[in-house]
Amino acid sequence: MVKRVLIRGLEAGSAYLAYLLRESGVEVDIQTSNPSDPLLDIPPFAPLFTLDFIKEVLAVRLVEQPTGSYDVVVDSCDVVGLEGIREVLNSDVPVYIIGDGWLSASLSLYRSLPVPDVDVDLPVEKTNNFKEFSVKYRPYVGGNYSICGSFRDAWGGCLYAPMRALERIFAAVDAYASIMGLEAPRRKLRLEYAVGRDRFYAAVGCRPEGKASKINVGDAQIWIYGEEGAPRYLFFQGRPEHAPWFFAVYNLARAVDSAFLYDFSTQGRGGFNLAFVGHLFRKLRE
Repeated sequence: MVKRVLIRGLEAGSAYLAYLLRESGVEVDIQTSNPSDPLLDIPPFAPLFTLDFIKEVLAVRLVEQPTGSYDVVVDSCDVVGLEGIREVLNSDVPVYIIGDGWLSASLSLYRSLPVPDVDVDLPVEKTNNFKEFSVKYRPYVGGNYSICGSFRDAWGGCLYAPMRALERIFAAVDAYASIMGLEAPRRKLRLEYAVGRDRFYAAVGCRPEGKASKINVGDAQIWIYGEEGAPRYLFFQGRPEHAPWFFAVYNLARAVDSAFLYDFSTQGRGGFNLAFVGHLFRKLRE
């Protein structure tokens, strides 16, 4: 039975893992060089938990250097600079987060500004006039599990580092489930998203490739690209209230190949179902 776990790095995913472990009665240390509130990357960039809550309520020890032995070591990362991004929300100038076009898009969409025309091609107003801001990710390596390291996308095969806080949170749940002997998805799917006050964009996979199926469902649009009956890339455009639906289907897709066929409700077949079956049936008819 696991009694003591070291988590290396402090961000939203590792904070959630610490919460799950502590609530399960496991002793947790977090090694970090940046002890600050772990923020979500969705405006207005609220903390998942405050640092005081982590230390005082969850009774997690924050250490610069671990001591003693641990049953499990989980690698995450320290995210440096994200706390300063909240100051950007008070300005009216587009800001490009260096190397992160999706987070840059969220900043602009939330403030109803043009999106920096770098890295990401979204169907929104774009601009080449922007300020730059830096957020650094400092990963830890060598542990039993990783929630902030190099993942391989199960659809396209590309290696990538999970940039989005929610993907790291989902990876933290995977690690927790494995540590505690529970069932969890066995694969990763690259996740990106940008969230504004009234718009939500998201993508899954490495890159658009193969044949595309587009479906309009109310005020949401879904593009699924695929080859040989399998999805390769997904792009979603809708409203923030569509996000729970999107993330539920995303996590099911990490678990089973037939995930999109389960997109069915009292209102009938969902958009993921409609967009995917064209690829599946085309292959099966060959």
